[in-house]
Parts: sequence; C-alpha cells; structure tokens
Amino acid sequence: MGSIANVVLRGRIFHFRRRVPDTLRPRLRLQELVRSLATTDLRAAKARACRVYLASETLFTALCTTPMLTDDQLARLVQDFYGTILDGDGQGRLTHAAITADMRERRVAQYETMAAQARDALACNRLEEAGFVTVAMLRKQGISAADLEPRAVAQARQAMLRAGIDVAEALKARYEGDFNFEPRDRLLKMQLATLDEAPKAPPTENTAAPSAAEKEAVPPHAPELFSAVAATFRNTQAATNTWDNQTASQAGATFRLFVDICGDRPLAAYTRKDAGHFRSLVERLPNDYGKHPRYRNLTVDEILAAHEALPDKQRTQPITQRTVKRHFSALSALWTAAVARDEATANIFLGFRFSNTRKASEQRAMWERDELARLFATPIWAGCASPGRRTTPGSLILRDEKFWLPLIAVFSGMRQEEICQLHAEDIRQDEGIWFIDINDRPPRKLKNATAVRRVPIHSQLIRLGFLAHVDAQRRRRQDRIFPTLEPGGADGRLGHAFTKWFTRYRRDVKLYRQGLDFHSFRHTATTLMHQAGTATAVIDHVTGHVTPGETARYTKRSSLSQLKAAIETIVIEPGLAHLLPETGNGSQPPSSRPSAAKA
Repeated sequence: MGSIANVVLRGRIFHFRRRVPDTLRPRLRLQELVRSLATTDLRAAKARACRVYLASETLFTALCTTPMLTDDQLARLVQDFYGTILDGDGQGRLTHAAITADMRERRVAQYETMAAQARDALACNRLEEAGFVTVAMLRKQGISAADLEPRAVAQARQAMLRAGIDVAEALKARYEGDFNFEPRDRLLKMQLATLDEAPKAPPTENTAAPSAAEKEAVPPHAPELFSAVAATFRNTQAATNTWDNQTASQAGATFRLFVDICGDRPLAAYTRKDAGHFRSLVERLPNDYGKHPRYRNLTVDEILAAHEALPDKQRTQPITQRTVKRHFSALSALWTAAVARDEATANIFLGFRFSNTRKASEQRAMWERDELARLFATPIWAGCASPGRRTTPGSLILRDEKFWLPLIAVFSGMRQEEICQLHAEDIRQDEGIWFIDINDRPPRKLKNATAVRRVPIHSQLIRLGFLAHVDAQRRRRQDRIFPTLEPGGADGRLGHAFTKWFTRYRRDVKLYRQGLDFHSFRHTATTLMHQAGTATAVIDHVTGHVTPGETARYTKRSSLSQLKAAIETIVIEPGLAHLLPETGNGSQPPSSRPSAAKA
C-alpha cells in the first residue's frame, strides 16, 4: 500500500486522496480531494487513482491559469469582506462600554456618508477607490491580483464597491438598533444563501470512518500567523475608514518590520519581551532607511550593520521617537482587537513611554510676518516669466491654485486638503457674511467630524478677487474651485502634487527651512488670532479643533459674526496691496455682485 501514491484504504474500499495546494484552498474551500475508487482490488485501484490524479492536475492547472473570476469566487470574496467587517464590529461591541447618543449619531452619519461615497464611486466608475481593499481580500482568498488580467481586477474592485455599500448600510443599521439588516447586493445574497442552504453530504455506502492514523495525518487547525492576522486587521481598518489609506500603508510597513525582527508566529506566542526587542532595534534605524537605495531589500539587522559601517559624515540621525510611537500605535491597535477576539491574552504594547521632546529641527514652525512678506513678494505673486517658469521674475500673475492656496490658508487656518477639494457651492453667504462651508458631502473627505464647520472669508481675500475666481469657475461650469488639481498618493489627495511643488518652489526662491511647510500657515493663523486676544474656543471653531476641558461640553458653537471677527484679526504686515486686481496686473476685477449661493 505504501508504494501507491494518493491511495488509502478505508474499510475494504480503496480511496483516492490528494492534498490541495495552499494557494488554491481558499478557492476550492477544501484542504484535500478525497474520492472513493469503488474497488477492493489493488491493481484496479492503482489504475483508477492515476486517472483521478490526472483529472485533479487538470483542475489545479486550470484554476492557476484562469485570469477571470467566477461569480462563485466573487461571491466568496465579498462575503469574506462583509463578514470580516461585521464580525469585527460585533466583537468590539462585546468588549466596549455603552455608546453615547452623540457617538451613535456620529457613527450613523459616518456610515451614511461611506455608503454615499461608495455609490458615487460605483456610479462614476472610480473603481480604483476600492483598490487597496480588493488586493487585501484577494490575497486572503489565495489569489494574487498580479496574476489577474486588468479586466478581472476591475471586476473584483467593482464587486468590492458594491459590497462596501451593504457593509456601510449594515453598520449604520446597527447604530440605529437594527441587527437584522439584509444585504441587497446579488453576490452577497447568493453567497449567504449558499452558506445557509448547503446540505451536509451524507457518507457513501462504501465509505468507512477515517482510521486513527488518517486522523493523525490531517493536522488540526492551527492559529493564524501574525502576518495573516495583520493583513486582515489592516484591511478592516481601511474598509471602515478607521484608517485612511496612508495610515494603512504605514501600518503595513510596521507589520513587516515586526515580522522581520520578531518572526512570524501566532499572536499568543509573542511576549512583552518581543515588544521591547522590537523597540530596541527600530529606534536605532536611520531616518532614511526607507528611501536610500543602499538599504533596499535589506533586513533590519543588515540595515543597522550597513549604517554602522558608513563613515561618520554619511550617517544620518535615527528615526524620531514620534515615528517609533507610530509603530507602537499600529501594533497596539492590532493587539487590542486580538484581545477582544480572545486571540491574545494581553496587549503587549501597552505601557511603553515615549519622549515628547523634539529637536527644534523636527518641530512644525509657523510663518513669521517677515517670511510671509518675502513669500508673497516672490514670482508667483509678484509676477513670473511664463506658466512654465513660475520661479523666474516677470510680469505675469496667474491666479490659479498656486496663487490662491497659500493665501487662503494663512487667512483662514484651513487644512490644505480642505482648500483643495472646495466646490463652488461651498462658497456661501449668511447674515451678510461670506463664508466657506466645510462639509463632508461626497466626494469631499475630512479629517474628522469636528472638521465640519463654517469659516468666514477674510476681507483681504475678497479684495484680492477670490469671489471673482469662484464666479469664473461657475461660468466655466466647473464643480471644484481648483479643477486642475488631480488626486494622487495613497489616499488620492488633491493636494498631493501641490505639496511636492510647494517644497520645490520654496527651495528655488530661498525660503526653505526645516519644519516650515504648508501646514505652518495653519499655525500662523492660529497664533495671530491668539495674539489678538481671540478666545480659544472660537479659534478652535474656526480651525476645526476639539477644545479640551469642561469648556467644550458647554460651548457647542460660535456665531458667524464671532468667527468673522476672529478671522479679521489675521493681519499681515506689510499689506498685500501689490496683489489687488486694480493694480493692472492682467487679472480680472472682482465681481461687485458675486453669484455665490446663500445659506
């Protein structure tokens, strides 16, 4: 018997038995193929086993080379996604405290927005918005996106967007008290029906119970390794918008570092000593280890050795404590979820302390008044040679996003992406005050719920012609105020390319210093309002910050006139008279009666 491959004897009947390749198990949902050869004769069993082996080989080959996904594969894909997200929510509910009414309302609004965003992406065929989740879920099913044709990848992304609508609506229903939500998508309903109705296959007449030796030959279900758990967790965090794509990408790098340093084991096998060992090595990594070619494809130990071998002048500083803390935050979040699912007994990453002190070169600076004066005297605002030579002095002033974004930022304290994604309909008027309606209506995305607010438009921006610029976009039937901005980066941010350009521009005009960047305009606006005596709560309402302490419980909002008064305390000296349209620089004069919408 031992000389006949893939043949086992059960009772008196010979059976064919073959292990399913690991990469195909998720697709076949089997660990092995078993079939009765319906004979007690050894020679006949050998011949029949050869034929069954050839048939199984044909099946495996076809599955490995099939570029498109079947409906059954897509159904399993979306059901796995749907189940993973809802199971994570359910486990969290069993361990968390009571949910406040305010939190419940925020979650309902959040998931309603998620469903709307998924519908909008599906309607506009923006399938790439489901790219990250699709790759992760395909990998979980044992399918590599790289092995699929582009059309098959698009097919999977479309299915994930469809499932995403049901996921968001199911979560929304839970926060409304309905735990009996039924998905409407065909693929989800098909898979759920299959799971509910699949009958248990009765044993065949000639099939005997597996022997003790056969039971020992099939290994028991082993706990998932860290890499698999981490991939599922990261996918869940991204799918529920708990993490944006950039945060999820950074967490992926953290998880790879952890495996490199501590090995790939079940979560319960790690101890607090592993967490300490991870920290001791990570905080020695040079700050350019992820960018410099010399460290490419090296392990952590090899990176540290290569860095130590460099001459002193070529060595860079280690990564900051803030970065180390970010690594620990990602791992702690994973372990917290694992403890809730009873996959780990304790969070081994809790209790570690990190220094809050940062070097002056690492701190986020603010634009000083003299620096602002020098900035707005450079070619973008004083005149450039041509559209392609924006750093060369000339007589041309182009009032595009490069002109407006820094001005809006310093006179409003708004975040860069909040400005980049502004729509013409967001410029409104109420109580005789022009303001920017910062909202999260799709396709807009905000940092958090506090970011939803009204920011009055500074009188200086109005004098410089900002309302005229908005009217010009309306006349061109452009939805966005800065329509030439294109999404880029892991999260498809409209300001991705602008950020890189602004860094290059500041270097070219000799205004670059470490820690001073676009976000520093926000610090400048906050500081100028504070120096003028504006109440902290009002500043927070302008900038979309959460006010700490008891004050926040009672000060729910500021009036539009209060916000306007705060904004007007932002004064730049010397003034920006050279930017006024009336100076004859070729810009169109501002409209005396802007057509922006009224609240």
